[in-house]
Amino acid sequence: MFSRGSYIPYFVVFATTPRFPELAQEIAADATISVSLIRQVNVLEHAPPPLTPPVTPTSSIEESDTPLSNFFRRGFRTRHSRTPSRVDRAAKILEESPLPQLPIQTLFSQSRILENNICIGFPKRPRRKGQGPPSLESQNALPDGLLKSKIPLHEGMPPCINWAGVSIKVWIMDMVHLGNA
Repeated sequence: MFSRGSYIPYFVVFATTPRFPELAQEIAADATISVSLIRQVNVLEHAPPPLTPPVTPTSSIEESDTPLSNFFRRGFRTRHSRTPSRVDRAAKILEESPLPQLPIQTLFSQSRILENNICIGFPKRPRRKGQGPPSLESQNALPDGLLKSKIPLHEGMPPCINWAGVSIKVWIMDMVHLGNA
C-alpha cells in the first residue's frame, strides 16, 4: 500500500544465462527500459434476464394441486395433515438450486498511462552486501545489470476499488527493449 502523493520504488534487473560478459555489457549500455503506471477503469452492468412468457396453468383451479385449491376442495371445516404438493416441491427445488449468473455488459472501459519512466541502459551492477571480499560464486550469482528508480503518485489519483459494477485497477508494467540485439 502506498499513500497518494508518495512514490512507488521499483527496480529492474537482468542477467545473461549462461554468463556472457560482452552481451551483458552491450545490454547494460543500450537497453531501453520503460516502466509505466497504468490505470484501468471498468463500469459494468448486469444485463436483465431474457424475457420469457409466464407459465399458464393447463387445468382449472379445482384440478390443480395448489395449497389454495386443496383448501377449497377439502372445505373450510376439515383439517388434515398436509402432504407436500407439487408447488411445495418446486419451491423447495428452487430454493436449493443456485441462481444463474446474469450476463455482464461493459458500459465504460478506459485504460490510461498515468506515469511513464524511460531509461537508456542499466546504470549499475548490483553489489553484494556484507563484510569482506565476495567469493567468486556469490559474485557470479549477482545479476548483470540493475536499474533503481521510483514512480510518483499524484494526490488526485483514485485508489484501487472493486465494487459491484465498478472497478479501478492501478498497476505497474515494465518493458525492456534490446534494440537490434
